[in-house]
Amino acid sequence: MPPKRIGISKRRHADIELEVFGSREVVQAVQTYAKEHRVTTEQATKQARAYLREIVPKFNLLAYYRFGAPVARGIINFLYRPVVQRTPPPKGGVLVYLINHRSNADYVLVTHMLFESISLSYAVGEWARVWPLNHVFKWFGAYFIRRRYREPLYHAVLSSFVQTITRHGVTQGIFLEGGLTRDGAFLKPKLGMLDYIVQSKRHPDFKQPLYLIPTALNYDRVLEDRNLTEELRGRVKTTVDFLLKNFWRGVLGRFKRYGSAVVNFGEPVVVDDFIRQHPQILDPDFETRKPHLRALAELVMQRISAVLPATPVTLAARAFTRQTIVTDAEMSARLGAAEWKSARQILQMRRLIEPVERWRSDLFEGEGVPVVEEAWRWSPEELLLRDYYANSLLEFDEVKQRGWPEKAPAL
Repeated sequence: MPPKRIGISKRRHADIELEVFGSREVVQAVQTYAKEHRVTTEQATKQARAYLREIVPKFNLLAYYRFGAPVARGIINFLYRPVVQRTPPPKGGVLVYLINHRSNADYVLVTHMLFESISLSYAVGEWARVWPLNHVFKWFGAYFIRRRYREPLYHAVLSSFVQTITRHGVTQGIFLEGGLTRDGAFLKPKLGMLDYIVQSKRHPDFKQPLYLIPTALNYDRVLEDRNLTEELRGRVKTTVDFLLKNFWRGVLGRFKRYGSAVVNFGEPVVVDDFIRQHPQILDPDFETRKPHLRALAELVMQRISAVLPATPVTLAARAFTRQTIVTDAEMSARLGAAEWKSARQILQMRRLIEPVERWRSDLFEGEGVPVVEEAWRWSPEELLLRDYYANSLLEFDEVKQRGWPEKAPAL
């Protein structure tokens, strides 16, 4: 049976468009755009409508449940062994899933993990605006956002749209970091989309409680791991390179699944309670509300960090920290250490301390960890990959304390 919380139907499109163009923010932005660009108000309104058409999804319930969900399930099960913590979401409120961003496969994993209970409208970047991906993603309820696009009229339309669908009770998924990590560690959370969502509570008719659901994703192997880490060296590989490599691995019978893909849910943040404690988060001036938004974003990231799954590969990479050779005995001891016997580890400990030989053949063979007698040797050419997976287990506060990288390090 389809879930009660559905995406944006055709019938609701018209209502949402009316609300977007009836908002004071968009009206003022249209007037400002017309004045600054020396065009008529009608032309400025036409541009605003073009922005909205670009953003708004064309959610199709049949496509979502008959096509999208089975395809997502098939892709994820082909690539990974998915492990999802089935935690019932809060009832009687509006849900926004705030997710850490590890891979472009996150979008497929998100669809797979939630389609049985809700349909999700999630924000995707410009990379997915190419044909035919743009139509497919819109059918599944995604809406597009232009990152680093500074046009005030565009942001007025986007802000009004996000606030409107939030008030309408549309469940959303937001990747709070705004991009993929290159070194494996958390990125500094972005405030824009979170701000749009929180500002929806300024509307006097929005009485339902608003919940932010911290959602933690982690993988044994990230599909783009080498592409991402090579960018730190200034070497940019294309998605075509990645697809061709795996196509030939499949043709030659060498393709193997990439291990586990694990999803955990953290303790929800009740936005209404946070607003009562930080009323200035609804201040009309962004600079006034910014520190409170930052505090909210970091609270969510801390809760994501608290339930971040530790997978066998990431644990093994952590065991290699500052080393290239680890004996079987050392590896078993480190993987069985008490620090990992906690709630943040969703995979059962008996899976994590299986014989090293099985991990070698199942996950690491041919992937930069050749075996040397009774020890594991991490290839010196793959140290960035080792650190990438080890860094994924750093706590959010650890990453914040070390400082956020502004750009890739110089060679």
